[in-house]
Amino acid sequence: MRRGFRIAHMWIAILVLAGIVAQPFLIGLWLFGAVGTSDLHVVVGYSLFEFGIPLLLISALLGRLPKTEMLLTLLLMVDIFLQVLFVNLRDTSSVVAALHPLNAFALLLIALLVVRHDRDLLRETAPATPA
Repeated sequence: MRRGFRIAHMWIAILVLAGIVAQPFLIGLWLFGAVGTSDLHVVVGYSLFEFGIPLLLISALLGRLPKTEMLLTLLLMVDIFLQVLFVNLRDTSSVVAALHPLNAFALLLIALLVVRHDRDLLRETAPATPA
């Protein structure tokens, strides 16, 4: 059962990573005139926030991830929260809001680490195959 939740955690982390990778492309579509609004970028960003954080947390807790993987997952969840916070500060503190695109690099690196650690953990704890 624990292994199933660890697999689920890895796949959720992969989906979060895919969303993070897609974000610059989606905002680029709007910036360069391919679409009329930045709605795609906004929807993916808030989906990462509203669905990614709870699903990562639930699967991490139920999968009983080791301390390092749990801390990386918490770091990713906090950084997703900060990403949304930065963009929402654009009207009151534009200097802090300017951290939004820079923080995307941190999100990318942390998400890559989470996926990599999840993959390595699953390889270490793979069930023995009968001979």
